Amino acid sequence: MLQSFVRAMAGVAVLGIATMLGGCDAANVSFNGKKGVPLPELDLSGPAPTTIALLGPDNVRVTQGEKLTITVEGEGADKLRFALSDGQLGITREDLKLGSSNGSATVNVTVPALSEIMLAGSGNLTADQVGGAGEAKIVVAGSGTVDARAIDTKSLKVDVVGSGKLRAAGKAKEMKMTVAGSGDAEMDGLNVDEAKVDVAGSGNARFASNGHVNASIMGSGEVRVFGRATCRVKSMGSGKLVCEGGVTPESGSTESAAGEQ
Repeated sequence: MLQSFVRAMAGVAVLGIATMLGGCDAANVSFNGKKGVPLPELDLSGPAPTTIALLGPDNVRVTQGEKLTITVEGEGADKLRFALSDGQLGITREDLKLGSSNGSATVNVTVPALSEIMLAGSGNLTADQVGGAGEAKIVVAGSGTVDARAIDTKSLKVDVVGSGKLRAAGKAKEMKMTVAGSGDAEMDGLNVDEAKVDVAGSGNARFASNGHVNASIMGSGEVRVFGRATCRVKSMGSGKLVCEGGVTPESGSTESAAGEQ
């Protein structure tokens, strides 16, 4: 379980955000070592990004299209800052103060393909399609919300750290997920063949599977699986794995199989 929590925090680190998370401002923030600039100064001539990283309270809508386009609207739109490098588009704001509310702007982004979403802070990010032939990754760190409406990938990695929320639908052959804190992964419409889930704290996760699900739960969190999966759980505390309609093999002393555990 500890290793899974460390993996989740490492996922936050790969946001490429070099900042102290208390009382920071955008002058101290970089994405992959690159500082943000106003949108009119952003060089869009290179390859389109496949990763979107949002730091702050703003709203981002990502749609699929032929080429990269970015538009902004709403309160404080002129304060937004953007960085584009190494396949990642970073979005933050000049007057960023994590934990404060200065209003929020909306950023509309069009990209040919999106395989990674990174959110830190209280913002909201919506994507109409996420995935590809290889791996997709979603990180939610803080109190914000990610809505991934159509995932289609071979391998999916999910980290929800803090009190944030992930809503997701689609399909993946395999999924590795960590929920650390009080956050929720509401993925009733996501179907996976194989899943490994680690929960530390009071967070919850829901998804569908007809394959195999292995869960480790430390605390009071809950994992709920819809479908006919074969489920096994290792738990410490009052947390439980609910495998609705699933196959229930015999339980061991430290590892329990779950119809409802």
